Amino acid sequence: MANSNSYQVRFGPQLTDGVKQLIIFTCAVFFINLILQYFNIRFIDPIFALNPNMVNHFFLHQVFTYGFLHADFMHLLFNMLNLFFFGSELESLWGKKNFFILYFASIVLGGFLTWMVHNFGLNQGIVVGASGGVFGVMVCYALLWPNRELLFMLIFPIKMKLLIPILILLGFFYGGDRVAHFAHLGGILAGVGFFFAKTKYKINFNFNFSISRFLQKRKMMKYQEEMYKRQHVKESVDLLLEKISKKGMNSLTKKEKEFLKEASSKY
Repeated sequence: MANSNSYQVRFGPQLTDGVKQLIIFTCAVFFINLILQYFNIRFIDPIFALNPNMVNHFFLHQVFTYGFLHADFMHLLFNMLNLFFFGSELESLWGKKNFFILYFASIVLGGFLTWMVHNFGLNQGIVVGASGGVFGVMVCYALLWPNRELLFMLIFPIKMKLLIPILILLGFFYGGDRVAHFAHLGGILAGVGFFFAKTKYKINFNFNFSISRFLQKRKMMKYQEEMYKRQHVKESVDLLLEKISKKGMNSLTKKEKEFLKEASSKY
């Protein structure tokens, strides 16, 4: 990056916090898996890659975790560069939580759609890659800024509204069976749905959740329940004591005597 008092030059948009976290985590998973494979330790892909047959045996997490695995370095590089270029501006616009929801929903819908068509007879094999999430991000970017131009393959200027169809066609004609088309399609559908939910229906996904606040609220509810129970016991004890003062101890039933004994020992 070069700076002066009058201009600033940088490679791509300003890297945002959420995009940076996703890139670091995904790259870390890739290199850890690479090191383990070098020592012939291969448990990550069988457990976390999307295998529709394994999902049928309750490995449901695979429709999410496959998005953090990649087949090779170029596969990883392509996805992470696109995530950086298109994701950072979306996160700046919609916030980190909204961006995470978009990205993860795109991955999950891509995984779910892949699993579903596999069970309808279209064999999908083993699927890895963040492409579903990236396509969801890119679709939202294209819908927000359809006429924004970028250099396709760093050479050809192209508008965003044309980029997604071109990438899909390239995947079909040049990628063949090696490309997870239905993961891409699921990501696109999630991206379109998220875009219209945010822009047309003004749905705010930026909800706040705090574990400490949840535990505090739960503790308060338990306290209120205990206070209510104590009040109920006190009222019952008062009635029994009034009964004793009028009719004597022998007027109490066996159950009432046990209740008094338990109440006196507990409270």
